[in-house]
Amino acid sequence: MMNLLIEPSSTLTESLTQTLITVSPQEAYAGIILLAIASDHYLANYLAEEELEAIDRYLRPMHLFQHFQAETMRRMCQKLFIILHRDGEDILLASARETLPPELREAAFASASDLIFANGIISRVQSSFLTHLSQALEIPTAIGAQILSIAHLKYSYNNPVSNA
Repeated sequence: MMNLLIEPSSTLTESLTQTLITVSPQEAYAGIILLAIASDHYLANYLAEEELEAIDRYLRPMHLFQHFQAETMRRMCQKLFIILHRDGEDILLASARETLPPELREAAFASASDLIFANGIISRVQSSFLTHLSQALEIPTAIGAQILSIAHLKYSYNNPVSNA
């Protein structure tokens, strides 16, 4: 089993300013997916092979990622994971928002919602994340509600809402 380890924080340059990180549109979309996975705050200091494979399986069928080789996907995920740990969720989300084309924002929100609902119990933290994400991506309220409703219906047979 291969893990992509994050360097100890002492070896990473500390981000002292709230500057945005330059990411490609693909990295922006994948960054939102990574944020959704991390929204339950159970992400370790590395991406496990299973997590990398899940991200790869989820993204690869999309037109945006069809030309990506497995190693390219791994490097991109590692870069985004380092940004997440070094600079935090807000910087990764703001950076992704700046780069993500407006026509992909609803799709990214739908993908994040789908992953969170498919993951099992929806915690209050994850629910708050989805609210914050929809606002950050400027998803119209009615569209966001439809997306969440569809994700809920899709997984409602085994997906109670948690009070955690």
